[in-house]
This record gives sequence, structure tokens and C-alpha cells, in this order.
Amino acid sequence: MSGLTSWQERGIDAMKHTRILLVVILLFGVLLPVVAADPPPLTKATDIGYKQVSETFMGTSVRVQGMGGAGLGMKGYHDSFLFNPANLAGSGFKLSLPAISVTVFNPKKILESGAIEAFDEGDDAGMVSGAQKLLGVIGKGYGDFLTTDISTAFTLGGFGLSLQVQERLMTYKPGVDLTGTNLIAQVTAAATAGFGMNINAVPRVLDIDLGVSVQAVYKGYLKAVSAKTITDMVADDDADFAETFLGKTPLMAGWALPISVGANFNFPFGLSLSAVARNINGNYSMSTYASANDWAIEVLGTPLDDQYAATDPAVLEEWTIESDWGLDFGFTWAPRFLGNIVQPTIAIDVVDVLKMGGKEGEDLTRAFFEQTRLGASVRLLSLLDFRYGINMGYQSIGVGFDLLVFHIDAAYYTREYGSSIGDKPIDALSLRFSIGSR
Repeated sequence: MSGLTSWQERGIDAMKHTRILLVVILLFGVLLPVVAADPPPLTKATDIGYKQVSETFMGTSVRVQGMGGAGLGMKGYHDSFLFNPANLAGSGFKLSLPAISVTVFNPKKILESGAIEAFDEGDDAGMVSGAQKLLGVIGKGYGDFLTTDISTAFTLGGFGLSLQVQERLMTYKPGVDLTGTNLIAQVTAAATAGFGMNINAVPRVLDIDLGVSVQAVYKGYLKAVSAKTITDMVADDDADFAETFLGKTPLMAGWALPISVGANFNFPFGLSLSAVARNINGNYSMSTYASANDWAIEVLGTPLDDQYAATDPAVLEEWTIESDWGLDFGFTWAPRFLGNIVQPTIAIDVVDVLKMGGKEGEDLTRAFFEQTRLGASVRLLSLLDFRYGINMGYQSIGVGFDLLVFHIDAAYYTREYGSSIGDKPIDALSLRFSIGSR
């Protein structure tokens, strides 16, 4: 410090102390909280990759999918009131024993991928190769892989009750790299109760069906699992799938109590207009659990497997999935002038009408086209159904076969998973087997 005055030396010392103080403030005020924080895993509906978990629950109806998603005013089926509670008016007695529906997405690509042939080899190499080829059919962005539905329904005197359980395996792929593919497994259980009544407003001119339904829904989904994790576990003979997915993977679960209100305005010659306000009070109260085993301990009072130790705390976070209500309109023409020989039906639905609010010109035209569902069906001799539909420009076909109390339905259709038509269409094949009322 030679050559410096005492005032200069004091100034330099003050500057050093100031720098040290700023570093300390930075460490304790900014860096340390970040290091010490324990942020929850990216698993919420608002997190990228989990957008689909916030979708309003609707069990798979193979009949409706074969008609392009249309059918608000179609009566006479055991599940008609799930789409419009007003269909319960005059529904009579119907009982559907547990029905099973299976939907496979990308069936054409799966058949062409060679995955099935690889699995048929049976050895470890074939299993790994088959898993890689199967995962290779998944495209960039959001999608579905496999959905399984089990349901039962009962209607009598305007009252209806339905129980549904759905397993849904969703996908999210941020890029083109196979290892970046993420799979999200979700299970949803729903109990729906409804009531409908008919009002003869103008005899022989207009009668009105009114209905309301309440649905208790509980859903749970696991944190996304990467394709690399799956292929590594398939290749590892010592891999413990149960431990990984039941004891170590976070589970998000919660409930909602949505309400639907519907009306049918019925005119002569089989014409009817329908309106349905659905998913009222549809927000989910969610909790993030350390694992499925911890969820079972907290909710059911017993673990899924005693070998997995409970985590403290079991509930990592509580949050909400916000879900907007929607308004749908439908037109149905179902003449019965030929009795049971030929029964044609034409249905046109416009869904989520509120989303078109504020749009003009081309934007309004595009939104109307995207949200309009067109469907037609012909029932022959009360045995065979042939169905056709258009959904967002994508065609669908379906068939149904009834033999006494046994029913089989099939549909092949396409759904759009992109932000606009043509971005990411995925084809799907659905099969349904049921016993009881159609």
C-alpha cells in the first residue's frame, strides 16, 4: 500500500468488505434457498407432458366412436344417458353386465413395425427388439397407446346408474429421439347417477326430455416413465417391475364431482334437438403421493405390498386440476317408418360451443368445423348396425352385432392430437364385448 494515503487505504478496505457482503447476501438470499428447496416432481396437469390428464373423463363408447363422436340425442342404448342425461326419459328397463372395451392406437403402424413378429420369437433379444419397435411407432407430441374400459349400467323408470373403470396409457414425446418417449399410466373410476323425465309441451307437436346426472370420479396416474427405463427393465432379468412402479414411482390421485344437465326437444317424424351442459363443478382435488403403496396406506388404510416401507410424509403436495364446463348442441333424425326392418339415424353435434365465443371470420369457420361431429347409422332387423362418421374431417366406420343378449361392437377411427387439424392424427381400433341390454 506504499504511496497511498490513509484515506485511499480505507476506501479500498471498504470496497473489499462491500464485495464480501454482496457475495454473502447472494449465497444466503438466492443460491441457498434454491439448493435447499425440494421442488415436487413435474407431474401436474400444467406441466409439459401431462396435459392429457386434465381432460374431462368420458368412457370409451365404441358405438359413438364409429359415428364420428356424434349422438347426443340417440336413445335406446344403455350408455345413452352418459352423453346426455335427458335420454333417461322413457328409457325403460336396461341392464348391461360388465362390458369390456379395448382400444389400440396406431394399429396400422404396429402391424407394419414388426414388433409382433419380434415378440413371437420369445427370447430376450426378441423381447427387447419388440419393445423398441413398439415404442418406435409413437410420434412426437401427445398421444395414446392403449385404453381398456370395464363398465356396467342399469336404467329403470327414468333413473340410471353406471359404474366405469378405465385404464389409459398415454404418451408424450418431446422430440424424435426414441429414448425421450414418456409413458403415463392412468386409472379412472366413475360412478354416475342420473334422472330424466318427459314433458308433453304441445301434444303431437313437441315433447321435451329433461335430465340431470351427477358423476363421482376418482383418477390416479403415475409419474411418466421413459422408454429407456422400460427397455432397460425388459432386458434385465432381475428387474423388479412391482417395486419400481408400486414402491418408488410417485402417484397423483384425486376426485371430482361433475354435474351434467341435458334437454331434448322432440318433434314429429323422429326429429329432435339436444342441448347438454356438462362438467359443471368439474375441478379435481389432487394429491401427490410418494408412491402407489403410500397412496394405498393413506387412502385404503393398508399397503399394496407389506415389503414396501411407508414414506414420511406420504402426501408430498395437494393441488387442483381446473376443468371448464362445456356446452354441446345436437340434431338427431331417427325415423321409424319401417319398424324394425331398417332403422336409420343421422346425428350432428357441435361440441364445446363456448370455445367459439369471440371468434370471427375464418377463425370461427375453422373452430366450427373442428368442433362439429357428423354421424349416421343403419340398423337392420334389430341385429346388425352399420355406422359411419366424420370427426374434424377424419372418417370413421363401425359395426355392431347383436345376438340375443350378446353384443359385439367395433370401430376404426382417427383422433387429432395436435393443435390443429392435420398436425398429429392417430388412428385407433376399438372392440367391445358385452352381455345384457345393448
